[in-house]
Amino acid sequence: MMKHKIWPLTLGFIGLITVSTAAFSAESERTLSSSYIVSDDTEIHLDATVGTVELNVTDGDTVGIELLVESDDDGWFVGGGELDKVIIKGERDGNRLEISATPDDDMSQHWIVSVPRSRLLEIDLGVGQIEGDVPFNDLKVDLGVGDVSLNLAKGNYKQVEAAVGVGDTSLKNFGNTQEDRMIVTSESRYQGNGSVRVQVEVGVGDVTLKQGH
Repeated sequence: MMKHKIWPLTLGFIGLITVSTAAFSAESERTLSSSYIVSDDTEIHLDATVGTVELNVTDGDTVGIELLVESDDDGWFVGGGELDKVIIKGERDGNRLEISATPDDDMSQHWIVSVPRSRLLEIDLGVGQIEGDVPFNDLKVDLGVGDVSLNLAKGNYKQVEAAVGVGDTSLKNFGNTQEDRMIVTSESRYQGNGSVRVQVEVGVGDVTLKQGH
């Protein structure tokens, strides 16, 4: 008699797990896209939380955004973040364009950003990786934990700086550079006669900046 009672319950529970897992998988990621018109005088600021940022250089006057958001929750019954409510938010304040995603709790963000030349490109990322190509304009990067690997456009730079609290820094194809390394910290600097400044700061991780794309 017990077998007749247990098997229906067991099969019902397996069916519930299957349905719940399928529903979770269907809602575990979402892709969004957006674009913004900018000028040579625009300051572009990207604010991200956990994930990756991939940069590409584009001609013209449009910043192109493709964002993949993924749930960070591995449970069967609880969704990790409200993916269906996520939007890309672009806010302007004078010549400043601020781009972010909201809400950003319990999810990872994977940004692919196509950027034209502008006055400044600024990226803030909490945890993750930043890589790709950037145009010849001022650049400021702030990363909490992770790695930065960027190809900088050829040009006459005024200053290129990379600093990490724990990790290593490297500047390639910049001629004479100054390297300061202590027990765990690292700083690399290049001083030139141009007008463009690059500043990259990482809490824990590595930074590689290479000129020439």
